[in-house]
Amino acid sequence: MGMAATARQAMLRTEGADRYPTIPVRMWTSAAGLAELVALTRGIPTRDRILSVAHFQFRGGRPGWTRGSLARTRLGEPARDPALQLGAE
Repeated sequence: MGMAATARQAMLRTEGADRYPTIPVRMWTSAAGLAELVALTRGIPTRDRILSVAHFQFRGGRPGWTRGSLARTRLGEPARDPALQLGAE
């Protein structure tokens, strides 16, 4: 599976357009790139969650636990054990 197949993407919802006037609405792009842009323009530390599900829609990527036994999904979050995921036996 290539990098493009696993890259997380985000799209600004029309409901959030007034909060992010410099970001095109309904255009899929790199979620990491959008998060960096928003963090830079708003002075938010990049370790925080930047993009709200209320304003952005997401697709692609893989859950953190599929990339390794104790993967982190965001900087600063504790490692997760895949055995603790919902539906795990």
